[in-house]
Amino acid sequence: MKKKKKLDFLIRFFTGLIYIFLIIFSIKEGEKIFRIVMMILSFFCLFEFLVILKTNTFLIKIASLFLLFSIFLDFLRKEGLILYIICFIPYSIIFFTIQLFSKSSSHKEKITQISHLIFGLVYIIIPFLLASYIYTIHGGKELMLGTFILIWTNDTLSYLIGRKWGKRKIAVSISPNKSVEGFIGGLFFCLIFGFLLYKVWGGGYWFILAISIPFFATIGDLVESTIKRSYNIKNSGICFPGHGGFLDRLDSFIFVIPIIATIAAGVTHFFY
Repeated sequence: MKKKKKLDFLIRFFTGLIYIFLIIFSIKEGEKIFRIVMMILSFFCLFEFLVILKTNTFLIKIASLFLLFSIFLDFLRKEGLILYIICFIPYSIIFFTIQLFSKSSSHKEKITQISHLIFGLVYIIIPFLLASYIYTIHGGKELMLGTFILIWTNDTLSYLIGRKWGKRKIAVSISPNKSVEGFIGGLFFCLIFGFLLYKVWGGGYWFILAISIPFFATIGDLVESTIKRSYNIKNSGICFPGHGGFLDRLDSFIFVIPIIATIAAGVTHFFY
């Protein structure tokens, strides 16, 4: 039993290390590479999300086609974020039209399928687009790297501390492994790293982020757990052994980024 737990931890560690390397590499290489990596990750997350919600297979293929086509064009051209927005418009129209004239689905099923798309675009795609936008503003590169560092710090330390000392559960019916002790541990170490980021890059907003990220990262994890439990699924995928799928790995990021974008907009407006 102990050997299995040790093996699970090592697998979780190394797959997490690969993911971290990919993110740091994309941030270092510049705006276009970062944007493309973000959209590739969003593609996998959206794909897993639509599969979990039992969306029509043909509609999932359409979603995949348009998003992959947008990413491919981004490799070749320099339109940036506007390219994805332009591609989402015909994709959404085609998606809605197919559902409108579908003979195999009831009116209720059509509305359900369309709601899956709208929810997926808002819940998954928009945060990744916001991350790409944040990268382009003044100090955005450091802000994105610092945000990922704080998310990783919270996820890792809350997991380790909760696993070792966690007794008081936050929401047993949703995520039995989430504990108050783990949350406090993650928050504590986020504050430490927030102080270090403040020393390196300056900006008092790092303390706001260090406090905000543990709260919203936890909410993001619980939201994704609720979605999976609603469809009796343990993991969103198998791409990250020890972690699950892309959505499992990025659920905290998806909920944190809109908050970061709000803070970034405020910082940019008042200080630059």
